[in-house]
Formats: sequence, structure tokens, C-alpha cells
Amino acid sequence: MSDRLPPTRRGALLLLALVATGSLLAACGGGSSAGTATTAGTASTVKPTRTYAGPAGLSGGGQPQPDGFMWLLARMGGAADIQQLNLTTGSIGQIIPVTAGANSISQSPSGVIGVGVATALTGALELRNGASGALVATVPIGAPVKDVYAGADGTTFYVLNGTTSSASVSLVNSGTDRASVSVPVPLDTVAVAVDPSGQNLFAVGSGGKVDQITIGSGAVTASYPVGHDPIAVAVSTSGSTLYVLNTVGAGANVGVIDVATEAQTKVLPAPADSVAVQVSPDGGSLYVVVGTPTVGNVQVYAIAP
Repeated sequence: MSDRLPPTRRGALLLLALVATGSLLAACGGGSSAGTATTAGTASTVKPTRTYAGPAGLSGGGQPQPDGFMWLLARMGGAADIQQLNLTTGSIGQIIPVTAGANSISQSPSGVIGVGVATALTGALELRNGASGALVATVPIGAPVKDVYAGADGTTFYVLNGTTSSASVSLVNSGTDRASVSVPVPLDTVAVAVDPSGQNLFAVGSGGKVDQITIGSGAVTASYPVGHDPIAVAVSTSGSTLYVLNTVGAGANVGVIDVATEAQTKVLPAPADSVAVQVSPDGGSLYVVVGTPTVGNVQVYAIAP
């Protein structure tokens, strides 16, 4: 008796094997908040080059600094603090309490930390020492703060704030501790970034669109799609690329947007429960902050050319 299966039987078994394999791959599509990440809609798994353990309740992270440190913002049980992550050793050093309403953090190239604060009706920007985390000044903002971005000039912080009826970005000078001009942005803006020239503001809306706004005039010079349910944005060191953190079902990804062509060029993986994204000082890596009430870490992914 021959041990070879008839062609029809072999075809049926092969079909069952392919279906099972496809189901397994589809189950991996959301990524993991604890380790590897999978780009939504594909079966390719990418591992981070490094993962730093952090506190539970992470809600943001400032830009990684050339001196090898990164400040993280954590919120738990109605309290908030900032924690200094040593990117060389992977250890958490200083832990500094901040105002309970703190919801965003950014750090300038000169080292100044900006912590955005929201109350029920108003907001503020806490300016803090980049080495110690100590409070230097508190700058009042007219509406609850939603996001903060440190400009490349080392002095200007761009503070997204708004209510249910209006939204704007206030420019705060960390040298004078004062807010100056205010740039109107769309009501659904959830995150902002500014190019290194300080001329172009990128306002990312919850509907998946970015408005490019000239800061001097407030004119919208471009508007284009950037992804699905975006929650955070970072800009490359050259200013030519946006990295938009999107939520996709139970997972996440990072859309890579070419500013010149106003088009998405690729999609990078991100772990589930991602809350913030930053670019390394050399422009070669993405730092993705992951946070839930029980999990907190920072995962680093290489930016492929």
C-alpha cells in the first residue's frame, strides 16, 4: 500500500495548515506592552533594541538628552511625579513630586523641563531644573494644558491648551518665565510638535489629520492625514519627518510622515499601551513610552533608513 496521500487530500490538509497559521499571526497583531511590537495589519514582529523598566502609571516622557538621561512623568492614585531615567544603566534616579494635575512633559536642548498642568478651568507650565527636577517657575496658562513641546532653540515651550469651545498653543519663554503669543489650533488637537526652525507648528487632531501652521502668522499652510486615532507626535532632528503615535484597536503603531510630500512613507511598530514617542538626539532611534496602572517601561526602536 502506498503511503502517499491523494492530491485532493493533500490539498485539503495544506489549506487547513494555512488557515491555522494565518489565525496565529493575526492573534499577534496588537503587539505587547511588555516586549516585542507588531505593526498593525502585518505579521512582521520587531523587537526593541532595548527596554527600560519604569514605574507603573507612566503617562509621558521628555526628549532623551545627550547626557544620557530622560525624564518620565508618572501618575498614580491622584498623585504625579517625574522620574529621571539613566539611559546608560537603566536605573531610575531622582523621583520628584509635581502638581497632581500634571499630564505632559518635555525637555529642551538646554536641559529645562516643562511639565504641563491642567485643572478644571485653567492650566500652568511648571519649569524645572533639568539636573535636579527642582521647580524654577510656574507660568499660568489661561486654559487646561493638554500637551507641551520644547523647541529646538532651548528656550521656547509650545503649550497646547484649550476648553470644549476653543484651543490654542501658547509660547512660553523659559528665560523670562512668561507666556507671549498664542496660536489658534483646531479644537480636536491632541498633540503638537514644532520643527527645528521654530517656524512651523504641527497640530495633530484626534480625527487623524495634522494641520501645519506658520507660527508668525497663524496661517494653515497644509493639512493632511497622519493615521488612525493619533495621541502623540515627534519631529525628526532635521524637521523633515513626523512620527505620529496612533492607536489601532488594542494595539498601536507609529506613522512616518514626509513633511515635504505630506504623505505617509511607512508604518513602524509600537507596543500596546503606548502613550508617548520621542526621537533620540542622533535621530536614529524612537523612544516609545508605555504605561498602564500596572505597567511602565520605555522601549527603543531603530529607525531604519
